[in-house]
Amino acid sequence: MGQDGPVLAVHLLGTFRAAVDDVPIEPWRGGRTRSFFAYLLTHRQPWPTRDMLMDLFWPGATPQAARNSLNVAVHTLRRAFRAATDRPVIEFGANAYRLNPALRLWLDADEFEQLVGDGQRLETAGDFENATRRYETAAWLYRGGFLADVRHEEWPVLLRERLRLTNLEVLDRLGDRYFEAGRYAAAAELCTRLLHQDPCRERVHRRLMRCHSRQGYPHLALLQHRACTAALRAELGVSPSPATQELYERIRRHETV
Repeated sequence: MGQDGPVLAVHLLGTFRAAVDDVPIEPWRGGRTRSFFAYLLTHRQPWPTRDMLMDLFWPGATPQAARNSLNVAVHTLRRAFRAATDRPVIEFGANAYRLNPALRLWLDADEFEQLVGDGQRLETAGDFENATRRYETAAWLYRGGFLADVRHEEWPVLLRERLRLTNLEVLDRLGDRYFEAGRYAAAAELCTRLLHQDPCRERVHRRLMRCHSRQGYPHLALLQHRACTAALRAELGVSPSPATQELYERIRRHETV
């Protein structure tokens, strides 16, 4: 993208938002147009051809009807952005649609993955302080599922799930960092958020039990063991591991964990 042009900022994690140089774009009606725009933003190398887009978004239509629908979607996008910039946002050339190269794109999904990758590299290098900052920013950026309000199309499914799992990994790593730093309340809050989405993460149950115990709430730790047992049996048909059972017994004996 250009280095001196307007900044196109788009949020696809959670509620859809778009702006050009901080001028918000009024949301347009129709999830198909929003989905089409998101596809362009996330499939930039190479840019999708007209035929590819017609087959993907209007697979059951005749070629003429699919082309008309594509033209309507592009027209809707161009009209929506006209109030924020006099530059065309969507261009067509060499049988492919693309963003205007004069625009500088900031995409929350790209930023999220960049932050996670930076955090992992810093953590591997032993720079836990800066790794924690990257994970915190990534967790803040993840406001919800990718294109959360577009549920009727197949193309976002794999990307949505990959980003969801990446966010769970961020919460897990960040919880580890908080626990190691003695920030037990913050670690417990992250454990709770993570288990709400994935109740079978036994290691996270153990971390939450330790957080409760270290905050002086052993009864909550024992209740968490019960929640862990119930989740594992209901979802996987298994019992807690020996490590979890040993932690439970140590807490019952009021040992430091």
